[in-house]
Amino acid sequence: MFKEGPLPAAIHGLAEYVGGALFIALPLLLGYDSGAATAASIIIGVLMIGIAASTDWGLSLNNQIPKPVHFAIDWVLAAVLIASPFLFGFSDESTPTAIFIAAGVLHLLLTIATRFGAKADTERKSRATSSSSKVRSAADDRAVARGSGSGSGPDEKRLVRDGDREGEAPAAPSTGDRSSARRT
Repeated sequence: MFKEGPLPAAIHGLAEYVGGALFIALPLLLGYDSGAATAASIIIGVLMIGIAASTDWGLSLNNQIPKPVHFAIDWVLAAVLIASPFLFGFSDESTPTAIFIAAGVLHLLLTIATRFGAKADTERKSRATSSSSKVRSAADDRAVARGSGSGSGPDEKRLVRDGDREGEAPAAPSTGDRSSARRT
């Protein structure tokens, strides 16, 4: 997908929440003269917080934006931040121009340095598999318990695990792998 940087996605998410809040607060704190700079700053701040809150990672509120899409949005956002003073006509005001260009460059560097990869997704899938394996294993155990005591005849099919036969030592607890269970 893309190279892995040294920063975890959680740090990236925190930085976007803080950066978004700063973009909302800076026009009020620094008193931008340009209405366009104030509007652009507040809109970009809200977008940054919204995107961070909607991305599929630990700090999200609703997990709607996949990480690769967030990665692409970050590139676009960095370009918009750098170009904003010129696009929205406030390049003659030095404070917001410097803030927007610096924030764009910093956001670009943050995006490059972030590990957006699928490690967390792999961990989540393995946790889901292991919990469902436990559920399958418990269901298999219940099936063995139900089928082992009836002894109704030769046509009865019963789930037998390794070590369930007479004279064999019991097998280690199953991890839910159905290939270890067989019908006899």
